[in-house]
Amino acid sequence: MVQLKAWILYIDLYSDHSYKWDKRINIYLAITSSSSIAAWAIWSQCGFLWGFLIALSQVITAIKPHLPFAKRLESLGKITNQLQVLFNKADYDWYKVSNGELTEAQINDLLYARKKQYAETVGKALEADPLPENEQFRELADAKTDTFFQDTY
Repeated sequence: MVQLKAWILYIDLYSDHSYKWDKRINIYLAITSSSSIAAWAIWSQCGFLWGFLIALSQVITAIKPHLPFAKRLESLGKITNQLQVLFNKADYDWYKVSNGELTEAQINDLLYARKKQYAETVGKALEADPLPENEQFRELADAKTDTFFQDTY
């Protein structure tokens, strides 16, 4: 359950990061495509600069479909809710486990079912574009996980 919560928080951090970069790129492209031609006409003495900005925005437009940010947002969006549902199920099951209502075999069956669901969820969503390891996100997610479990349980 702790690992699942840490993974949810890690994915949230990755989603936020990808969203911010995708937004920055889109804002840059919008500004350069809509204002560069007008600015070039107004400030003809800086023609080289504006020409460079326009060329750069064209290059970014051409490579943007190959950048990972938008694709990651789509993949991570799919699994975030599914992992939260899986965490809620594990949290619900934990009550029975902690009160000794289940046998070891039943606990093992629950654990296997949750691990299988987790593997299927992550496998389907990230099979085409796996996440590179981000040490900073992992450390932050671990710290947030510790805080969550200290505050909640």
